[in-house]
This record gives sequence, structure tokens and C-alpha cells, in this order.
Amino acid sequence: MPKFVPRQRKQKHRQREATNVPVDTNVAELAPVSKSEKDAKRQQLKEELRAQHAQVSSKKQKRLDKYIENKLKKEENLELLKKLAQSKVDTSALQSSRELGKRKRQDERVPVSTAEDHDSRLDSDLSDDDSDDSLPPSKAIASGSRQDAPAQKPAEDPATGSGLKRPLQLGPDGFPVLKKRKQAPKKPEITITMPEVPWEGFGSGDEDQSGEDDEDSEKTSEDGSSDAESGSDEEDEEDEEDEDCSEDEEDEDEDEEEEEEEEEEEEEEEEENHKVGKPRQSAFKTWARQQINDAVGFKPATVPVVSEPMPFILEPKKPVRNTVYEEEPLPLELQVTKGDPNRKAFSVQVNRSEEIQNSRLGLPVVGEEQKIMEAIYNNSAIVIWGATGSGKTTQLPQFLFEAGYGNPDSPSPGIIGVTQPRRVAAVSMAKRVGDELGEFSEQVSYQIRFESTASSKTAIKFMTDGILIREIAEDFSLSKYSVIVIDEAHERSVNTDILIGMVSRIVDLRKAMREEDPSVKPLKLVVMSATLRISDFTQNPNLFRQGPPPLVQAEGRQYPVTVHFSRRTNRDYVEEAFRKVSRGHRKLPPGAMLVFLTGQNEIRQLSKRLKQAFKPTQRGEATQAKVQITANDAPLEAEDLEIGGADLSIAGNQEDDGSDYEITGLDEAEEDEDEFDLDEEAMSSSTRVHVLPLYSQLPTKEQLRVFEPPPEGSRLIVLATNVAETSLTIPGIKYVFDCGRAKEKQYDLATGVQKFQIEWISKASANQRAGRAGRTGPGHCYRLYSSAIYENEFAEYTDPEILRTPIEGVVLQMKSMGLHNVINFPFPTPPSRQGLAKAEKLLKNLGALTAEGKITPIGNRLSTYPLSPRFGKMLYVGHQHGCMPYIIALVSALAVGDLFVPQNQIDPVPAKDGDEAKGVYTNADRLEDTAREQRHKDYARAHRLFSKHDDTSDALKYLSAICAYGYASDGDSFCEQMFLRAKAFKEATQLRRQLTDIVRSNNPGLVQAYQARLPEPSEKQVKAIKQIVTAGFIDNVALRADLAPVPPEMHRTPKRAIDVPYFTLMQSREGPGMELDDKAVYVHPSSIIAQLSAKEMPQYIVYSHLQQSSPSVVSADQTPKIRMFPLAAPSGLQLSALAHGTPLIEYGKPIGKTDLIEGIPQRRSCWVIPSLVGEAGGSRWPLPAKKVIQRKDAKEGWVIEKFTS
Repeated sequence: MPKFVPRQRKQKHRQREATNVPVDTNVAELAPVSKSEKDAKRQQLKEELRAQHAQVSSKKQKRLDKYIENKLKKEENLELLKKLAQSKVDTSALQSSRELGKRKRQDERVPVSTAEDHDSRLDSDLSDDDSDDSLPPSKAIASGSRQDAPAQKPAEDPATGSGLKRPLQLGPDGFPVLKKRKQAPKKPEITITMPEVPWEGFGSGDEDQSGEDDEDSEKTSEDGSSDAESGSDEEDEEDEEDEDCSEDEEDEDEDEEEEEEEEEEEEEEEEENHKVGKPRQSAFKTWARQQINDAVGFKPATVPVVSEPMPFILEPKKPVRNTVYEEEPLPLELQVTKGDPNRKAFSVQVNRSEEIQNSRLGLPVVGEEQKIMEAIYNNSAIVIWGATGSGKTTQLPQFLFEAGYGNPDSPSPGIIGVTQPRRVAAVSMAKRVGDELGEFSEQVSYQIRFESTASSKTAIKFMTDGILIREIAEDFSLSKYSVIVIDEAHERSVNTDILIGMVSRIVDLRKAMREEDPSVKPLKLVVMSATLRISDFTQNPNLFRQGPPPLVQAEGRQYPVTVHFSRRTNRDYVEEAFRKVSRGHRKLPPGAMLVFLTGQNEIRQLSKRLKQAFKPTQRGEATQAKVQITANDAPLEAEDLEIGGADLSIAGNQEDDGSDYEITGLDEAEEDEDEFDLDEEAMSSSTRVHVLPLYSQLPTKEQLRVFEPPPEGSRLIVLATNVAETSLTIPGIKYVFDCGRAKEKQYDLATGVQKFQIEWISKASANQRAGRAGRTGPGHCYRLYSSAIYENEFAEYTDPEILRTPIEGVVLQMKSMGLHNVINFPFPTPPSRQGLAKAEKLLKNLGALTAEGKITPIGNRLSTYPLSPRFGKMLYVGHQHGCMPYIIALVSALAVGDLFVPQNQIDPVPAKDGDEAKGVYTNADRLEDTAREQRHKDYARAHRLFSKHDDTSDALKYLSAICAYGYASDGDSFCEQMFLRAKAFKEATQLRRQLTDIVRSNNPGLVQAYQARLPEPSEKQVKAIKQIVTAGFIDNVALRADLAPVPPEMHRTPKRAIDVPYFTLMQSREGPGMELDDKAVYVHPSSIIAQLSAKEMPQYIVYSHLQQSSPSVVSADQTPKIRMFPLAAPSGLQLSALAHGTPLIEYGKPIGKTDLIEGIPQRRSCWVIPSLVGEAGGSRWPLPAKKVIQRKDAKEGWVIEKFTS
């Protein structure tokens, strides 16, 4: 579109052309040249230039137009300058606007004037002598000029000037009106009184000195008026900006050029003024000074005489206190928010040994003791950040103890409570703090789930966070405590988040209680974190309503750790770990190694390879001589058959000097050759290795071996999962090998499906792992991944656990405490609304909540058990038919879980070595295969023995196993023979004792004292136990797909039990799934139901949880199957009876004949069909019909009063 040009009015255009614009440079606005004239000049220039150039391209045409525009502007500027030159007058008698408002004497200025101006001023001065005799010459001149100013006739010509600046406003006296500026208060001047010095004649430095004095006085006066100068400058600049904004766009370039010229002229004037102020010396002055000194007889010394320092007297001035800069505010942690200024000092003297004292002084947090304690005194809640190795876990309780906390005679007599997320950490920290406190060690105790050493003397109590939550349920004000220390808050477990929210409210409650009763002592909250993930605590207004708590930072680890990244990331990180550890063992100086892996199988695999490659310290593991036989002479077993090609990568990484695969991998080894080259001397390659595993399911006795010193002349190599990431300090660890991965259980909040997946860890976890190498000395961390993977794939922090796990237990606990709106609880990170809705729905299905979300009497009973609400429901209904002892044992086994050793772990597949790769089958291999076959037979026999009561109920298999463990005289050997986990059975036995005590305290008549050996249950009790299990997992029901109301189309008939599809009542996958595998779930191979044939599979199965299996082959077209872990196989009638009264069941209209029953209210007897209903619009499974008696209700209609069949 062409550019819009407004239409000109004809009459107004003629009037503008007829008007004669006066030539006045000081008018408010200069009329621009008319557009027609500009166009005429522009056209003329175009014709002249085109005459010179015949052909002009489009690019040259643009440049030509630009040239014409610039030339027209220059001509306009030239005409304007000519007009200004015609009206120019002499401006030497005028004063600069910069000098306005100054109190500077006239004679101090250095005017530049002509001789005629000087004569005229002299005549005016002589004429005014009579009237101004009493004034000094300078003042007389100024006075005369002021008196003559009003008498002068105003000039008819316009005033001189650029015409671009607005003139100052004049007052009634004819002088400009200036705005008064408030000057900043001047600094008090110090008056120095100096004695007079007798004159000793002229010297070469006198004139210079006087000149300097004059210059100094001039500078002082200029400094004194600097504020006025700056004020006038700012006003001038503002005027210029206002006038520039009102000018046309075409004059902007001219204004900028003139302003630049004025600035340059002012800078030149300032330079000249500076030059004038400098003293000058000449040959004549030097000769005259010499003549005067000769006439007087004075001979100046060639060396300047240095006089003694003259005393001076300071006149006392009243000191001015600068409150803005002298009084700096205290740090936030030291500010007193609301405390007792008259608190009494109290301390406990602790005598420690010299060794312990020296070790404490080496911890960085000890140097911050004063700052930490002042922050605790002055604030109700603080956050302490100290990196790994700062010593905060062991030293802070001692700081509090020495300050009087926990002492009955101190102002804070309550116990010092310290929470830990793990039981191992609580026990070990209590032991360490007790050792450091020496004579006060008996006042340090711990309490974990099944064990407690607390007594009346306890002053420091270490416990798990779950223990403190149970105590809050019994005593909400925590009256026994004076300080609560929540350690490892950065891990963000569910219990830790709940504790922080609860204790933050209890702190406010204790404040309110103290205002009413002064005998109540306040409660302090200390949150400790090893990472900087503290914004969820400090910047959460719902958590701390009194304002954010102060952050106290302590130094990190006391020794540096050097981090080494790999140049490339190997997918087979176990193989990469073996290669790096092997090379490091040969080349690195002495020091223990800590290798992080993801699971037990990987630890066993790497442990076996290291023991084969190097000399182990354990007996019986040395390589024995082998009798070689050919593979053709050995019997062929089913396990020997291999489908597909061999994995050459495994065989190619063995420690065989003659192997071609080892030569192929030399280039990769040379790339990281330098990362193991340290300044220290390496260990001998013949040094033995002391390989120890460390994972959660390892027995406690085996876990504690990592804290023992290794055999002399060996290197300790610990293969661990992420349990060694925090809270544990293995002595002597100098080198850490981090695979950068971890196996975590992921929970889908929408479907409830769990899956174990190996994922990259977070950057915070990687730093925690690296910190393990710097606890006892400088260390090195070798990361088996590249820096690019670290920066791009690693998240900053792991998501809080409350966002990754089911929270029905949390919701029930909150409801039992009277908090009906759980969303209003001050969580550091609130759970998702989807998770809250799913938790409340489950509690309603169990009868713990009403339809409105209020807790029921059943819910109150379930909250008394430290278990999942499902297990609480089993204990609530478990008293039927005398089944309570069996239900307690079964719940203990199911709550602990992982009682049985998986079949793939009873005999790990041995790694292939060079002999096997060449087809040589040794006698040792034959013996090992025979033993492996026997172990598998024994494994199957043990599971058949545990399943003798019912071959369709895994719950009864758990019950049989834990009851048989109670009869065993030697539990460890029994577990080894029956392929059970001894640690899990010990924990289940302890939980069994605890639950028995809880049930007896609530209902003494339901169960007797704890009995380890229970008699075999009767057939009636077996049926009741299966129904009780179904009641706890009533919503986890699956129906066989071919028996569904609308059976799916199956392309082939399943041959195995693990291939029979089932449909779940609740949705197991998100989104519309058209294929059968997208909807169905399958039985897990570890279940005893998997031993049945496909035709024998039950119609209904109640399962504990769903788990998505890991894909064996990475493929976008194949979705891993979802497996269920069965517990029981109830019938349709049992489901109908157990689901009655829950939202899971609905009853249809009467079918067949209906018999009315006389009486009031109106009743009838009929048959109805109940149906299991899942989510709205989801599955609806009809159950067998039942005969009922219904009652007519005015609001709800016909309701079931009782069942008759």
C-alpha cells in the first residue's frame, strides 16, 4: 500500500504562504520551509545529477535520494547560521549561566575582554567612586553594574543567543529567578591554629607556595559551590531536553550537533581555566629575586630546610554520628526476633580425650558453633546448610547439650530430639555421639522401630522420623522435648516433609502456651540439609508463618575431591566399572575404593570378576587347578543351549595377555591413562583385594564388615548401591567410582502401577557420592560418564518422595488428627491433587472415610497401626474365627516383603572366561553345573512345601514361611536351606511382636501374649484368612479376560499361566487401549499360581500391587507387560459379601418374583444382581444373584436390610 499522506486544506495553505515570517531567532518555534519549496529543490537536484549519469540502478537511486536529503539539510543549516551571524553581538560582558547563584567574588573570575571594554568599565568605576567609596573595588564594580541595569533602554533587536534555549524567567528586579536547592550538610571543618614563623627573606619556593595556596583556596571555594553548579547544570539539561522534545523531527540532527559543539566549547574553557590557575616561572622573575636577596644580604640554602613539625591545636567539635553507615545490621541468624534478653547463661562442662578433641577440631562446623548457637537462641526455627563432611550430624547435638539443653537444671530441660531417615544412621550416630561425650554417654540413646535404649536420664535421643510422628499423635505439643533437629532434610522423604510441617506448627503452639503459662518452655526447630535445596523451606510462607527462618551456612567437606569425567559414556557401565577399577587398583596409590552400582545382581557380578582378576583375601576363592575335558564329553543340559550369537564384548574384556580383544581395546585404555597418574607412589599389582558388598537387603552382620579395617597388605573395595550415598562414612575411602545410575521404584499415581527402572541420578546425588571420597582425606571421584551427560541428562535434584509414592497413610494420619482438609497442611512441597483424590478414594473403599471425607470409627482404629491402611483393615477384621495371631503374622510378612530369594539370584550366571570361550569344558564346570541343578530342585521343593495349604494363595505361602521360621532353632541356617532372606524374617518377627502388643493394648481379649510357634490353622481358619486378605485388598481385583461380560478377541489360546490375560477393576493404563495387551495384566512368574495350567486359572484374583516388567529388548512397538502379584483367589459370592457397604458395589433392580412383607416400614423379599463398579464409566462386573430383604426409605428408596442367601 502507498504511504498515507493527509490532504492539505486549500485556504489554510494559502494563508501560510501569504504570511511573512519575522526574522527572529528567539521565537518559540521557527516555521519550516514549505513543502513545495523543498520538493522544488529536491527535483532540481535530481535533474542535475541525472544529467551527469545517464543510467542509474535501483541501489544507486536509493543512495542518490539519500544524498539529496542530506544536501538539503545542510543548506537549511547554512541559512540558519547566516541569520544568526547577522544578529550576533558581543557576549563578553554577559555571565555564563553556570555562574548564576554563586557567591563567588568578581575579581576571582578571569574574564577575557578587549581594551575598549576595559576603558569603558574604568570610566564607569570612576564615575561611581562618590557613591561606593566604602566598598571594595570589586564590589563597587558589581554595584555600579546593577544600578545602571534598569536605566538602560531595551534593545529593539532580538536578544542574542542560539534561539534554541528557553530564556530564564526574570523577577521584578530584572534578575533571573533561580530555584533554591537544598544543599547537603557540609562536613565540619577542623580549624588548625598554627604559630607564626619569622620571615627569613624570599625563597625560590615562596611564589610557588603562594600560587599553590591561591589554587587551593580557589579549589575549596569551587568545592563548596559544587552542589549549586551541579544543580544549575541539571536544570539546564532538563530545559534542553524539554525543548528538544518539542522540536520537529527534521531539526533533531541540528540540535544534537549544536549541543555537541557547546559541550566541546565548555570543555575547552575549563581546560583554559585550569591552565590559568597554574603558576608560571620566567627568567626575569628569577633574576629579580636574586637581586633582592643580594641587596638584603640573604643567601638561600641550596637544600631546602626541613623545619620541625609545628604543633597544631584542634578545636573540639561535637562528633556527628552517622547512623546510616556506622550501625550495620546484624546477620539474619543473629537478629533477635522475640526472645528473652535476660536469659541466664548455662553450660555443661564436657571433658574429652585429646584424641577426640583433635578430631572434633578438624571438623568445619566446630568453628561455627558460636554463630549456630546464637541463631538458635534468637530464633524459633533455623535452617543449617552444611555440605557432606562438615560434621553437623554429630556436633550439633553436642553444641546443644553443652549449652544446657536437655539438662533438668537449665532453662531448657527438654530432650534434644534428632531424627534420621534410616535406622542404621540413628543407631550409629547415637553410638558416636555417646563416645565423644565421654562421661555423659549414658545420656545419649536411640529409638528405632523395634528397639529403644531411652531412659529417664536421656538428654539426646536419636530416632527415625516415623518414631517422632507416632509421638506427635500421642502428645501433639511434644512436651518432653526442647529442641527438634531434623537431619537429612534434603532427601525429602514423606516422613521428613510431614515432620517439618507438623513441628513448625507445634513451635507456634508452644509459644502461645508459654504466653498463658510461663512454666511452659518454648520449642526450637533446627532443619539440617547437606545441599542447597532449601528454598522449599525458607521461602514457603505456609510453612513458617512468622517469616522465613535464617539460614546458617557451615563449611563443606574438609578435604578436596578431584572429579574425573569419562571421555565417553559406555552403556555397559558394569563392564566399564570393572575396567576402571582394575586399572585403578594397579596404578593408584594406597586407599580404599567405593564403587556405586544399581543392584544386588550387578554387585555380585562385579565382585566375582574382581576376585577372579586379582588375588582375594577371602579363603576358598583362589583359582584352583582345572582338569580340562572337551565339550563333547560333557552332558548337554537345557541351560547350555544358546539362541543367537555370543556376546563377544564380554569375552573380549578379560585379563588375558594373549587375547586379541584386549589388544583391540588398548586405544580406549590409553585415552584415560593419565587420569590415574598421580604424584604418589602406586600400590603393587600383586596387592590382594578385599571386596565387600553393601546393599539394603544384606544382613546387618555383613553390612558392618565395611567398617572393619581390611587385612594388612590389601586394598578395600566396597561395591554398594545408593545406601552408601548419605549418612554413612566408610573409613579410608579415597577413590569413588560412580556409574551415575540408580534403580528406583517409580509409582504411577493415576494407575497405581509400580516399576523398577534404572535412571540417571541427580546432580545433588552425584555430589553426595563424590563427597564420600573426601571424608577422611583428599580423594578422587571417577565418574563413568561424560560431562555432557552430566550437564544435559542429570536433574538438579530428585523429586520429593511425596510426589512419587501413594499417600493414603499420610491422609489417614492427618484425618485422625482432626485435619479434614489435608490440602491446607503446610507441606514443604504439597502433594498433587490427583494423589490426594486417589488416596481418599481408597480410604472410602476400605470404610475409613465417609462419602463426605470425614473419618469413621474404623478409620480411627486403622490409624493406630504403623502400617498401610490395607494392613490395618486386615487387623481390624482379623479377630474372626480366632484368626488374629495368624493375621498378625501374615501382616508382618506382607509389610516387610521380599521374604523369598528370587530364583535368578540363587545362582548367578558365571562370567565367561577364556577357556569357556574356546570350548573347553573343565571338571570344575561340571561340578558347578551339577550343584546348580540341585539348588534349583531344592528351591522348587521349598516353595511346594510352603504352598501345601492352598496352591492358589500366595498369602498363605507367606504365612507358612513365617510360622516355620518361628519353629526353627537356628533361623539363619533355616533361611539358607529354604532360600529365604534372614534379615527380612528377623524384621518381620520384630514387627510381629510390636503388632501383638498394639492389638493387646487396644483390645486385650482378642489375642494372647506373643507366641513364636503357632499351631497349624484349621480348614475353616484357612478359608477365613483368605477372605480377610480379600477385605484388605477389595479394590485390587482382577477378572479373567475370557470370562468378562464382553470378552476380548484373542488371536491365540494361551499355553502358560503367565500368558493368561486378566482385566483389573481399576484402570491399569492411561489412554484408550485397543489391543488386548494394552488393557490386560498378567500373573507374575514368581507366584504359585504361575505353576497352574492355563485352564486351571481362577476367575477372580486379588493382588497386592501391579508392576511393569522391564523390556528385554528395546523396541518402540513392544510395550512391557504389567504383572500382578496375587494374594488370593476369592469367589464371586465372597466378593459380593466383602464389598457390601463400600462404593465398589451396586445392586440392580429386583428380578423374578417379589414378595411383600407386612408391617411398617414397608419391606419386600426379592432377588437382585450385585455388580462390582470401578471408576465412573469404567468396568462393571455382574456377580452372582443374591436374595435380600429390602426396606422402603423415604429419601433413598428401597435399601437392602439384610441378605437371606
